Amino acid sequence: MKVEIPATCGNAPRHQIITDVITAVHDQDVSVLEQWFSEDIQWEIIGRTTLVGVDSVREWILATPTTDSLQFFSVLTHGKEGSTDGQSYDQQKSVTHFSHVLKFASAGKAAKIKEIRSYFV
Repeated sequence: MKVEIPATCGNAPRHQIITDVITAVHDQDVSVLEQWFSEDIQWEIIGRTTLVGVDSVREWILATPTTDSLQFFSVLTHGKEGSTDGQSYDQQKSVTHFSHVLKFASAGKAAKIKEIRSYFV
């Protein structure tokens, strides 16, 4: 999968975590997600569903179509929260725009993600 990340990303440790996690979602790399998601994660996919627990998230990730390319427009972090937006292309070259807002358990560098709110257009 081709991944494009803005040159300004990476200045804060959480920038890398957020891009790694969202890339893993699109690449169906469950091992990265299990490293960063809390066991009781809550992921609200606006207008579609709410996933509760890492097992539910894993099942949803593995059931979604694979992504051919992923482009991040921005990655922002502040305290316990972070967000990113961008677009992805599937193998048929259909584009999906996304925005994810992530909440970590604490402001610590090793804190796991406990909530995500995602928008797909």
